[in-house]
Amino acid sequence: MEEKEIRKEKIKNWLKDNYNLAFLGLIIFTIILRFYYFVLTKNQPLWWDEADYLAYAKNLAGLGVSWIVTTKHNSLFPFLAAAMFKIGFGETAIKFLFQFIPAVLSVVLVYLISNEMYKDKRMGLISAFLMAVLWDHIFNTTRFHVDIPALFTGLFAIYIFWKGYENKEKIFGKINPQWALPLTVIFVMLTYMIRRGYFLFGVFIFAHLVFTKNWKSLIKDKSSWISLILVIGLFLISENLIFNSQIEGVAQGYFHKENPIDFSPLKVFAAYFSFGTILSSITLYLFWIGFIILLWRLILTFGHIKKDKISRANLFNILIIIITLAFFIYILRTPDTFGEPRWYYPLIFSSFICFSHSILLISDYLKKHNKAFAVIFLVLVVILAGYYQVKTGDAVVKNKIDSFTGMREAGLLLKEISNEDDLILTLGMPQVEYYSEKKTVHAREWVKDDPESIAHFASSLISLKDNPNIKYILVSFSEPGYPDWMKRIVQSNGGVIAWEIPFMETKIDFAGQKQDIKESRKYGGITFNLVAIKQDVFVYEIIYS
Repeated sequence: MEEKEIRKEKIKNWLKDNYNLAFLGLIIFTIILRFYYFVLTKNQPLWWDEADYLAYAKNLAGLGVSWIVTTKHNSLFPFLAAAMFKIGFGETAIKFLFQFIPAVLSVVLVYLISNEMYKDKRMGLISAFLMAVLWDHIFNTTRFHVDIPALFTGLFAIYIFWKGYENKEKIFGKINPQWALPLTVIFVMLTYMIRRGYFLFGVFIFAHLVFTKNWKSLIKDKSSWISLILVIGLFLISENLIFNSQIEGVAQGYFHKENPIDFSPLKVFAAYFSFGTILSSITLYLFWIGFIILLWRLILTFGHIKKDKISRANLFNILIIIITLAFFIYILRTPDTFGEPRWYYPLIFSSFICFSHSILLISDYLKKHNKAFAVIFLVLVVILAGYYQVKTGDAVVKNKIDSFTGMREAGLLLKEISNEDDLILTLGMPQVEYYSEKKTVHAREWVKDDPESIAHFASSLISLKDNPNIKYILVSFSEPGYPDWMKRIVQSNGGVIAWEIPFMETKIDFAGQKQDIKESRKYGGITFNLVAIKQDVFVYEIIYS
């Protein structure tokens, strides 16, 4: 039989399995769902952090932008985006390659890893479905955030580790298992290069080895030494060629040992799975039940971990959750906040596993009494969980589509009307530089006086005379932190009642439905002329005489 015929026969046999058909249907659903939001958001404006990455990518690609990525956003991602810019790709293509595709493949990996660990396709399908519908994952797929590609490479590392190193099977049916650990290291380090905080994937695997392997056998294994050399080599490459700030400097910005231990990171599970009511929060309750089940089963079989594959899988998933939470609770210690859900993506796979364990335990119990009722229960709970996830994701995505439209339109306008050497005084600097392809000056920090004082304005006027290349001022009511002389937001009872631009004597009174917008204002030899208003952004030209 020819190879082509053998391949066709394998596909036919694969499709005869109902679980495989369900998985295929899930992937089609994932692609359609993600593609809908991809098309919906492909032209949305960039946020500050997105522009931080992409403005630097334009710089690396030599596209007339001089922006240097900030310390906290050091990543391999701008280099990859720069390569795409260099060969002529635009935002849409970059988002498709580095957000859409990794998001879809992450669903595939969740299914594959779950099957490798537990050999139960039901668990793989349920876990992968939660990955497909997770509201925060849907939302971040539409943004240029590095969490999506970093999660993909982290999951890839886990898959290779479990398939080759734990189960001793050929990776993708071709790669010898003896290369599993070095390959795992490569993908762990790639994850680190994309998002430094996801070094946790390496910690998970190392901690698992500590608990399950004999150190003498590890030392004798040449793949362990190859892996160690790879870790050192790739770490040095990333620190010297990719990142513009050393790891210790970045760590100091996040590590707050002076703060008390704070348990706010535990709120992340509610952020993922709870939507306000008992019915809509059923995923959260089932997650905690599953976590307790996994922990209890691990305790009962702890003495057999090295011999029992299921126990090792349970250990690995418990370690993922505990290590991630410990990192945020005991090391970062950010007070009174858990941050953003995407920061905790390293633990979402194990969170899905906990949910799957609990719902399958209940379903299997019900099956003993009534098989049809067990199936109905399982399907209804999964559909209900998915409904609230997609509903929330849909609302968040659509609510944020027009965010910072004014910044984009103002930046594009300045790109057209400004000269090559012109400077722009503003905040939201990476966004402005990305769209205008002109250098910016930080409106708050360019003179030494207190930005909230009257002296800051006087000093700014003097500095403007000394810096005649500053030809435009851009004031955005989307961006916080402007000096008091540039922008004020008047609030009452928690709501905004007026916008003020003091140096132009301009005021928009929302409460009184009045506006007083000055077209021009002169201070000595400096004149400020209003050029345009783009949504919530005011663009002024500076004329020196």
